[in-house]
Amino acid sequence: MRGRFRIVTIAGTVALATFPAGPARADTSCPAERATYAMEVEEGTFSVSFVPARSYASMASDLYLRLTTPQRPYWFTLAMSNGYGGTTLLPVSDPYHETAREDGPRNLLDAEDVDAETYGETLSNLRFYALDERLSFIDEPPASEEPAPAFVMMPELGATLWYDPAVVSEDPSAERDPMPRGVFRFSACLDEAPPQAWP
Repeated sequence: MRGRFRIVTIAGTVALATFPAGPARADTSCPAERATYAMEVEEGTFSVSFVPARSYASMASDLYLRLTTPQRPYWFTLAMSNGYGGTTLLPVSDPYHETAREDGPRNLLDAEDVDAETYGETLSNLRFYALDERLSFIDEPPASEEPAPAFVMMPELGATLWYDPAVVSEDPSAERDPMPRGVFRFSACLDEAPPQAWP
C-alpha cells in the first residue's frame, strides 16, 4: 500500500477557494491513465490527463502528464526525489512525435541550455501534488493501473507560464499563458486510456 500523509489545513483552504463545496469523489476503479481533470476559471478551461508510455516515461512513473490550456498543450514527465523531496514535473517535447521514438522526448529544461537562475526558478515552480478525496496528500506520483487521485495541483506552475512559458514549451516564441493557482478536480474516467506514447 502506498504511504500517505495529511496536510488538511493548507489543502482545505486551497480547495474551498477553487471549487464548490463538497468532496470530489474520484471513481476508485478508474486507473490514473484513464482519468481526466479540469479547472474551470475566468481565464478558460485548463485540463490535465495522464498518457501511458510504451515502455517508460521516467524512473518515477510510466505516465506523462499533459496540461492543456486555452493556448497550447504542455508535456511533462514526473520525477521523484528520495526522502521528503516529493514529486516534480520536468517539461519535455511531445512524446507522440516521431522524434521521440528512439530516445524519448527531448528535455526542455536542460541545465546546459538554460542559465542557472532560470533553471533553478523554473524547477522550483514545477512541484506536483496528488490528493485523495479526503484531501490527504498522496506521496507517490500517479502510475498506470493505480487508482486515480481525486485532485491534482501544480500551484506554482502558473508563475512560469506567466513569465517564461517558452522554457516549458516547444515553441520558443510562446507568449504569456495566464493560469491562476487552483486545483484540478477529477472530471471523468475515459472508456480507454490514450494511445501509448514513445518510447
